[in-house]
Parts: sequence; structure tokens; C-alpha cells
Amino acid sequence: MRMLLASTSSGSRGGGELALLYLGRALRERGHDVTLWTANDTRMDELAAAFAHIGTVLRSDYLNTYSRRGRSIASWLDGKTARRIATEWRAHRPDVIHLNKQNLEDGLDLVAAARLSGLPALCMIHITQSARYLRAAFATSRDFVARRALRRFPGLLITTPGSRARDLADFLGDGSRVRTVANGVAIPGADELSGRRDEKRRELGVSGDQLLCVAVGRMVPQKRPMLYLEMAERISNKLSGARFLWVGDGGLSNQWDEWVSAHGLSRVIRRLPWQDDVPALLAAADVFFHVAEFEGLAFAILEALAAGLPCAITPNLLAEMPFLDGTNSIALGEDGAWMELLRNREVLREIGGKARRLAEEQFSFRRMGADYEKLYLEAIRGTP
Repeated sequence: MRMLLASTSSGSRGGGELALLYLGRALRERGHDVTLWTANDTRMDELAAAFAHIGTVLRSDYLNTYSRRGRSIASWLDGKTARRIATEWRAHRPDVIHLNKQNLEDGLDLVAAARLSGLPALCMIHITQSARYLRAAFATSRDFVARRALRRFPGLLITTPGSRARDLADFLGDGSRVRTVANGVAIPGADELSGRRDEKRRELGVSGDQLLCVAVGRMVPQKRPMLYLEMAERISNKLSGARFLWVGDGGLSNQWDEWVSAHGLSRVIRRLPWQDDVPALLAAADVFFHVAEFEGLAFAILEALAAGLPCAITPNLLAEMPFLDGTNSIALGEDGAWMELLRNREVLREIGGKARRLAEEQFSFRRMGADYEKLYLEAIRGTP
């Protein structure tokens, strides 16, 4: 089959964009022809360059929803762009259009383009919380246009299992077209992990007996990097040799750096800008922390599971991830009892081993590719 993977083009480093890379690789390995369509915008250059090793890349003049003054309302009203892009997609003659959306209101003009193309299409939505839930400005209007656009879209609507699927069905008032696919990642070999661990720890200046806690994400309020700093300070007061690393940058970077300096923790807590090889840093770590306010099925968590890391996660996220429990993850409860687990390397290794087995069984990118292939066939059969 010929698949056109269309990105709403919010940026190259979000989890939704990583999904396109993993999916494209999995589909190519299954013998399919994959093409990425994305905006001709510099912030999409990184994704386009990475995808060029997988398949064809098509760039187009397109303005992402969050670059518009009117956000989703302006996107929804832009019929001219929708018609132009529908023509572009038809000219490529794909068997299926796979539209990749970050959230409910993102890329409503592209939702219309997929509908107007007349081609078999499905739409992946990674974060399904409504604007009202997120306490966004003009939430009622933004939810109205997103709901209307998605209801008019005739194809399948895909999200991750569990609460995201329930949210989407509730938002639409109808779950008959909602399907679920678990995100997938590459599963590194045990020898590869071991070799990367020693090399990367030397680069970071972390000795073999020091506890290294890593977090990965954009420096934005949703990811709550300042909460990670508070936890790091608490842990370092109890475990003097512990070291902490955040990988990523964004709007809160300066505030983060100022906090670390003001608390005299520059030798204990570090921040690195976005890295091309995050799995190597995960291989060097002992624990992965994820403290976001809300998420879809975060690729950072899945990559940490695949690296055999115990994932320390806040209760609000654990409630949305039923595949995680006390045997394969650590709940960051208010009582702080979880800090005792960090002292016991044997327990951490045991939790990490179960985490890796979970990734192998449920979250490999090969399984993701097979699941999407079934949905593509369903979309083709359901299109007149």
C-alpha cells in the first residue's frame, strides 16, 4: 500500500511527530510505500530530514493552527487551504491518508482536506482532553469547532487505549468510529544498552555507583519541569550521591537554570538541550521520572520502559496508564515513601526488568505497524 502520513506540523520534537518516524519505519519494514507530508516551515526541518531515510518527503506552504491568530477557529474557517491541500494529496495518489494531530483542535483545515480529498483516510489524535478541560481561553467556541470538524470527518478516529479513547468518544458523543492503537518504540538489545550505559555515564561525569535520574520533555508548563526540580532537591537531601538530568528545552529553560543556580545545585542537577540520541541517555540512567500534568501515551515513557528503566510517575498519569502498576513502575505519591525504593538498586533492577518485558510485549513499533495496517485496510473497505 501507499500511505501518506500527514503532519499538522506543530514542531519536529513532539511525541506525535516521533510517532510518524516510528510508524514510517515499521510500515516500510512491512513492505509499504510511505510518504511524509509536512509544512515547509523551518521547525519541521528536523522531522523531514529524519524521515528522508525512510520514505519520500513532501513539503507544502501550510500554517499550523498555533501560528494563526485565531487558532482553531481560523483553521476551521479556512476552506481555501483545505481545498488546495486536498488537491495536493489527490495528486500523490495514496491508498490511505493518515492525518497525525496533536490534540482535538489542531489542524482542523487538514481534517477538512482529508474529507474533501475523497480518499480513504484516518485521523490519529494523541491528546483528547477538551479545551474546556484544559481551561483554555474561549474553550466553548474552540470545542464547538473541533467537535463539528471531527463529526464531519467520515474516516476512522484513532487514539491510544484507555482514558484517551473514552475522552474522544465522550467528546464526539459517539464512539462508533473510534479505534485505538498503542504507540510503539524500538526495543534495544541488552548488549547495546550495556555498552551505551558505560560510555554515556563517562561523558556525563557520573560514576557507576551514583544514582542517575533522568527526565525528558519540552520545558513547558504541561511537562512541569519545576516540579521535577523540587523532587530532585528532596531526593538529593536524602541520597547525597544522586544526580539529576532533564533533556529538553523551551519557554521555562531560563527559569529552570535560575532555580538550579539559586539553590546551589548546579553540580547535582543538569539540563541538556534536545538530543538526537535520547535512548543513549536513557541507557545511562537508573530511574526515569515523568511528572507531566497530562499526556497521551508518551513516547518518552515507552522508550524508558524499552531501556529497562523503572519509571517514576505521578499519580495523575498512572491513573491513565492501566498497564503500569507497582511491579513495573514507581508511584510518586505525596507521602514520599517511594524515595526508599531509590536506595535499593536490586529492587530498581527488578522493576526495570519487568518494565522492559512490558515494552517488548505491548509497545514495540513493529506491533504498532501491524495494528495500523489493519486499520488502513478497514478505512479502504469503508470508503465508497
